Amino acid sequence: MSAAQATIAAMISPALLILASASFIATALVRLARIVDRVRKLVELGAPQADPEEIARHRRRALLAEGAVSLYFSAAALFVVAGLAIALDLQPGQPFESAPIWLTAFGMVVIVAASVCMLAECWLAVAQIRIEMRRL
Repeated sequence: MSAAQATIAAMISPALLILASASFIATALVRLARIVDRVRKLVELGAPQADPEEIARHRRRALLAEGAVSLYFSAAALFVVAGLAIALDLQPGQPFESAPIWLTAFGMVVIVAASVCMLAECWLAVAQIRIEMRRL
C-alpha cells in the first residue's frame, strides 16, 4: 500500500465520526424544533393559561438542546481538523504525529458532553409529559 493510500485509509475514521456527528446534529435540531413548536403553541393559548414552570422547563430544554447542537458541530469540526492533521502527518519529520490522536480524542469527549446535554433535555421532556398527563 502506498503512503497516499495509507493516508486516505487513515482519514476514513474521522470521516465516519463526522457522519456520526451529523446524525447527532440532526436529532438535536429536531428536538429543538419540537421545543420551539411547543412554546409557540403556548404563546397562541395566551399568557394566562401558560404555566410559568412549564415555560421555564422549555427554556432549560432549549438551552440544553442548543448547547448540544453547538457541541456536536464543534466535534465535527475537530474531526475535520483531525483528518487534515492525518494528511499533514506525511510531512518530513512528522510535526503533527500525535495531533490526529488528540484531536479525535477531544472530539469524542465533546460528543460525550453533547450527549449528556441531550440526555438531560430528554429527562426534562419526560418530566413535562408526566406533568401534562397528571393534569389530564
